[in-house]
Amino acid sequence: MARRKELKNIAQGIVCSFVSRNNDYDGYWELAKLYDLANKNGDVKVTIDLIQPGINPSSEAFEPLVFMWRNKLLKMLESRAIPVSWVKSAVIHSGFNVAYVAELHKWGTYGEPCTCECEIITDRGDKYSESAGTTCMPFSQAWFQRSTRRKSS
Repeated sequence: MARRKELKNIAQGIVCSFVSRNNDYDGYWELAKLYDLANKNGDVKVTIDLIQPGINPSSEAFEPLVFMWRNKLLKMLESRAIPVSWVKSAVIHSGFNVAYVAELHKWGTYGEPCTCECEIITDRGDKYSESAGTTCMPFSQAWFQRSTRRKSS
């Protein structure tokens, strides 16, 4: 029988996958692309809403990424037999060039500290939040190589 407290594990799974160096968008490391989006909009934060699909700062180029993460959330809920109606809000926050926190930013060698958080709020108002961190720099084709895992368009 599914329990709402399992949403904490889902939040942890999402955020750990989100900061992974194997997390590619269009063949490049997703966090670097998001850092670039934040910089281009004069911000240091990107927010992805998985229930009311959207990204802030807004960008049509990143809409496929939003729906990819929404689908991952829905699959995780389905695999645990958790009704979508139990989730009032599910948001991924990415903060760039943040203060260094040893427990979060010990991994990574290049760039500035980056912290990501997945926050899930239930229909009952319970909040489950998990954070992960790494170091990251804005996307640059001169620095990053396109992954061979990229699917052909």
